Amino acid sequence: MRTEINVAPTVMDWALGHMDTSMINENLLDNAEKWRTGKKRPTFNQLESLSRASGIPFGYFFLQTPPKEDLSLLQYRTVDSIQLQNPSRNLVDTIHDMENVQDWMRNYLLENGHTDLGFVGSQKDKHNAVQIAGAIRKDLGLSVNWYADSKSALDSFNKIRMFAESSNILIMMNGVVGNNTHRKLDINEFRAFTLIDNYAPLVFINANDSNNGRLFSIIHEISHIWLGYNSFYNDRYNTAFDISAVEQLCNAVAGEILVPQQSFKKRWNSVIYGDFKERIKEVASYYKCGTTVIARKALANNFITAKQYKECAEEAIKYYEEFIKQKRNHPGGNYYKTMASRIDHRFLYALYNDVSEGRTRYTDAFNLTHTNRDTFEKLFEKIRGVYNG
Repeated sequence: MRTEINVAPTVMDWALGHMDTSMINENLLDNAEKWRTGKKRPTFNQLESLSRASGIPFGYFFLQTPPKEDLSLLQYRTVDSIQLQNPSRNLVDTIHDMENVQDWMRNYLLENGHTDLGFVGSQKDKHNAVQIAGAIRKDLGLSVNWYADSKSALDSFNKIRMFAESSNILIMMNGVVGNNTHRKLDINEFRAFTLIDNYAPLVFINANDSNNGRLFSIIHEISHIWLGYNSFYNDRYNTAFDISAVEQLCNAVAGEILVPQQSFKKRWNSVIYGDFKERIKEVASYYKCGTTVIARKALANNFITAKQYKECAEEAIKYYEEFIKQKRNHPGGNYYKTMASRIDHRFLYALYNDVSEGRTRYTDAFNLTHTNRDTFEKLFEKIRGVYNG
């Protein structure tokens, strides 16, 4: 017997407004529009299909009024974006996933007698980027020239991530929602975000960014932790200037950690050949960071003009777009290596131990890590292998 379901028109309106319609079958989308206008009513299976295709929780379709989701994190966005007035389902689900990870880790730490992290918000009333950068380096155990033995921006990113995780900051990274390769996270929507907590501060990095982009993002977000403010970083190319004082400060702190002012002047003056673009590339190569970071530093020191900075930024945008094109043409990779890169290793160790001792259910662990029994065990073995060499 065919059972049809009444879906409130306002709920269907809301659902259609929160879908990435390019990911939904044309016939299903056509039906959804008819359900919205009342010309037809969906069956249980049809609604299930729409839920799977759109990422909208199945239960939402049975509400009498549209759901009110807590997306307060978006108020901290770096750049005021029209797009974020209607955030994608992929972004919404990723934020909720990370909130669940943070909640679990916070409860775990409290239950095991951990104290809060003294550095969270420790620089809240400070305004000197050089001093704040110094405090962050000291708390993380970084030297001023920590980048000296890095071979690349990826090398530097992994080093910063390791020091951050060792300091009990959760670092998560993904380019899709969970493990669903059909639900890619859009770099145009966001690059990273930070959820502040005194016990388990969490930084999430959009893995679809370039290596240079990820490196700047992780340090920018770490700066937010020391200032004690949540962050939703959506400055796509790190080129926006019309931003809040906090964002300007975090950009300056990130720039100082990546490229210390004292050594920057000497390095800049030591390059005596080529035009300003070649000089910027040479200096960026030394610091293992993006050319936009160096260009912004050079602009702040009056070594280049605003017009020259704009030229460098436009060139960086073209480089990034080419990077995305190449990445799209060369998908794939080692499944468990990719999985291991997405998850904070300390978090997985804690979760695995808690499951083994019967305090956390396997189903909860699978939901938190988007795994099943087999992949959860193999993921842990992969990460343990990394730690054990």
